[in-house]
Amino acid sequence: MSEEETNTPGRRYLRIKICVNYRAGDLLPSCGANDSRELAAALKEEIAKRDDFITLEPVHCLGKCHIGPTLKLLPSGPFLQGAKVEDAAKIAALLQAESYEELMRQFPDPAAFETVQTKP
Repeated sequence: MSEEETNTPGRRYLRIKICVNYRAGDLLPSCGANDSRELAAALKEEIAKRDDFITLEPVHCLGKCHIGPTLKLLPSGPFLQGAKVEDAAKIAALLQAESYEELMRQFPDPAAFETVQTKP
């Protein structure tokens, strides 16, 4: 049985990735320098309390180090930004309730709101 088949069937998102990378010996902005490893541990615990309804995958990089911690819902889901360790229970609860719009509102990806500025 595949990993996706072991999660709750019918869910929109089956996995969540979290970057735990430290860049350049902690000299450059990174998810790891913003406590993403601690957030990953707290999220793992909160998801386990809820019968592992989603798979958490710590990864090396999601390409948004400068605004981390970075999380990504899969398949084809949004990036989530700005979460703190103390948000782990809230994130797990919103994920379990499939309250994705609220999750994106509370942890928005700034890139989703960038606008092109033109000269006057």
